Order: sequence, then structure tokens, then C-alpha cells
Amino acid sequence: MLRSPLANQEGIGLIAAIFLIVVVGMFGVLIARYTMISSQASAEDYLWSQALYAAESAARLRILTHDVAGGLGGWTDRTINTFNTTITTGPTQFGTSGIWEIHSEATRAGVTRTIEVRYTTTP
Repeated sequence: MLRSPLANQEGIGLIAAIFLIVVVGMFGVLIARYTMISSQASAEDYLWSQALYAAESAARLRILTHDVAGGLGGWTDRTINTFNTTITTGPTQFGTSGIWEIHSEATRAGVTRTIEVRYTTTP
């Protein structure tokens, strides 16, 4: 009896198993990549918010030293929560009132946040 070449399917199980392993492996790699990207984005969001809080804290400290309410003496750039902060100030005139303008910048690990604060010391 002559067998057809298509009737010999003894190795199809091995091919199907290898195909299934490759497909499941690719899904595993995609899930791992997605998890890694989500983790990095979450860490970066955390650093962004911490930099914002550090910049705000530095600006508030500068206002306290300018008003001499905090007794901190002369202002120097400070490290707040491991963020290097830089403050630049200058009087700015808006109309007839003297308004101070503060630019506060906090930097760490390639993340930088800058804020601008305007305030007046007149009651």
C-alpha cells in the first residue's frame, strides 16, 4: 500500500509545541517590557513631584530669609531632600507696588523643576 506524503504527520506535535512555546515566550517578553516601562514612568513621576516640592520649599525659605521672619541669616543655595536648589531673586515693579520675583529650580538625577513666585512685603 502506497502512503501519501501528507499522511505522515508523526512530527506535527513537536512543531506545534515549539510554535506554542515561541508564542508564549513572546507574550512573556512583551509583559516584562510593559512592566519595566511602567515602573520607569512611575519612578520619573515620583521624582518630578519631589522636585516640585523641593523648589517650593526653597522658595518659601528664601521668602522667610528675605522677610527676616525665619532667622536663617543670609541666603545660600540649599540641598533639600537630596535636590540641589538654586534661587534667583530680584525686585520687579508692577505698577506702583514693589513685588519681588523668585525663580526656584530643583535638580536631581536629570529631573529639573522650576517655579516662579511673585510676592510683596507690604501689608
